Amino acid sequence: MKKSVGLYTEIIVTISLLLVAALLFTGFLLVRLTEQELLDQRVASVVGTTHLLARSFYAGYQGSSAEIQSLKARADSLAELLAIVPSLNNWGLVDRDLNPQPLAPSRGGYELDLAELSRVREDGSDLVTVHFPSAWHPFGSQEQAFVRVTSAVTHQGRFMGALQGQFSLEDVRLRVIASQRLVFVYTLVYGLLLLLFGAYLLNRTVAKPVRRLKTITAQVAAGDLDHSLPVAGPREISQVATSFNQMLVALKSSRQQTQESIDSLQAANHELRTTRDELIRTEKMASVGQLAAGMAHEVGNPLGATIGYLELLKDELEAGRLRDLVVHALNETDRIDRLVRDLLDYAEPSGGAKEPVDLTELTRETCALLEHQGVFKYLTCRLELPHSLPCASVARHKIQQVIVNLLLNARDASSSGGTILLQGGEDRHRVWLAISDEGMGIAPAEQTKLFDPFFTTKPPGAGRGLGLSVCHRVIEESGGQIAVASAEGRGSRFTIWLPKMRVGDETN
Repeated sequence: MKKSVGLYTEIIVTISLLLVAALLFTGFLLVRLTEQELLDQRVASVVGTTHLLARSFYAGYQGSSAEIQSLKARADSLAELLAIVPSLNNWGLVDRDLNPQPLAPSRGGYELDLAELSRVREDGSDLVTVHFPSAWHPFGSQEQAFVRVTSAVTHQGRFMGALQGQFSLEDVRLRVIASQRLVFVYTLVYGLLLLLFGAYLLNRTVAKPVRRLKTITAQVAAGDLDHSLPVAGPREISQVATSFNQMLVALKSSRQQTQESIDSLQAANHELRTTRDELIRTEKMASVGQLAAGMAHEVGNPLGATIGYLELLKDELEAGRLRDLVVHALNETDRIDRLVRDLLDYAEPSGGAKEPVDLTELTRETCALLEHQGVFKYLTCRLELPHSLPCASVARHKIQQVIVNLLLNARDASSSGGTILLQGGEDRHRVWLAISDEGMGIAPAEQTKLFDPFFTTKPPGAGRGLGLSVCHRVIEESGGQIAVASAEGRGSRFTIWLPKMRVGDETN
């Protein structure tokens, strides 16, 4: 594709051509007028001179033979006088019959123009012939410039003779040529000065604002709307800058509105996905809860009878192999009984009367209880809790059960010498508690299933996968939230949020 010329270059070239043309036209017009004025002045001068000489030369002459001798003497005197006229090249005299006077001097071999003399004799008036080769010829001209004046002398209406003189116009032509050269120099110098000054003004008022507009337009095209054009310069440039700035403001407003709409849609989508997941989880947990409750009751009755019969059998047997077998059977049935109780805990509604609970106080109490039981043996439990937090209206023993489950999970995930960190705080409407461990972390694919019933990351036999499900259900029924943040190799952090107790909750 052909590369286009820049605006600045195009304007400069156009202005240069117009400026040179205007200066040359003006200069040559002045030279032409001066040339014509000089020619008119010179012609008028030589005509007057020739006419005066002719009248003085033929004064009193009537054509007699006696007067011819006096004309010879006059011609000699006139020749001496005309020799000092620098512009007079040649001259000559004729009588009434157009015969050249034999005694008349001839300068440079001048030959009289008999055709012009004939016209003068017939008209009785002076005849002027101007030969002025053009001074505008590009290579100059070798022809001589001159003016030839033929002046007739009459007496009582009769033609008595004529004087013809040829005057040089070379000095006029040379003056015109010198003026032309001066015009060229003037055009070059003055045009260059005007061009430089015009280029400076053009750069300041047009080119620079256009370049600035181009730069900012490129930045806007790249997505950067934090720029604006200075409103300065000529009116049109200022109007363009004002319109451009208004366009930027409109674009920025439109982008902000678009971003707000996108953020709103993303938030709505996120909320919809969260609500959908919660509904699915709630239905799943409700179904599992009903199934667990039914199984617990169906298994619980025969299991209680079996445990009773094994206890009776153990009491009747003496120490020995059969008694040991009964003891092992009782241990296994106890495991089944604990599983049934977990199922019942999961299935039963939260229940319990709500009361004001300080989350920091309950957490300290729970940690002290577990430490007394030796749960945190070989581990460090560090509390970074505020002195107190606003109370939450919840079932105390249910929230304590959640804290116990989270602490036990943190203990199971930690290695010997590790630290379990407990932190707490509040925001505008909620209080929160975070429990962090330094374990191996949880894979991202497993984090989405942590709160599903019967899902566990522990080895087989070490967990039943109901603890976090129970925690999730208790927290949700309390009006709060529970979330996990974990990275493999860097541990996990479980956070629970509970709503602050509002005025009137304690009374209710």
